[in-house]
Amino acid sequence: DPQLPAACALESDVSFNGYQHGHLCASADRLYSRTANDNTFYMTNLSPQTGNFNVPYWSEFEALVQRLGRDASFADTLYVVKGGTIAEGQYTRRVASGRIVVPRYYYMALLKVKNGSYSSMAFLMEHKDYGTGKPSAAEVKSRACTVNHLEAFTGIDFFHNLPDTME
Repeated sequence: DPQLPAACALESDVSFNGYQHGHLCASADRLYSRTANDNTFYMTNLSPQTGNFNVPYWSEFEALVQRLGRDASFADTLYVVKGGTIAEGQYTRRVASGRIVVPRYYYMALLKVKNGSYSSMAFLMEHKDYGTGKPSAAEVKSRACTVNHLEAFTGIDFFHNLPDTME
């Protein structure tokens, strides 16, 4: 990232010690300009993911959120927060000389606005090998939870400007 000191991105970070570079903001979310798309490849947007988690598992959840975000009948505006757990006990190991943690869980928190009404939902999934097939609709539903549950699990208040009852 051009706004970070050079010491923040070491050459050893590029490999993630065998993990794939999982995008938090998907490259496909920023196709409207070359600059916006290039920005999704900064190390601060990448998180270490195992191959069969990144594709097809995580990418299928990303595709679902992209479809929802582009569907005007679903929402006027869709806010998306994605990340991995990094709190003590919620990561599996450290890579890049101990400077980057490998999350034990990944999540997506969605807040939709439709005709002035708010609603939300979240997905929480363990970072593990789910095989090479795409997750079924039942599997996707099994990862759904409330934003309140995700907040309790991660300790993060995702949509802090809204009362909890709206979330």
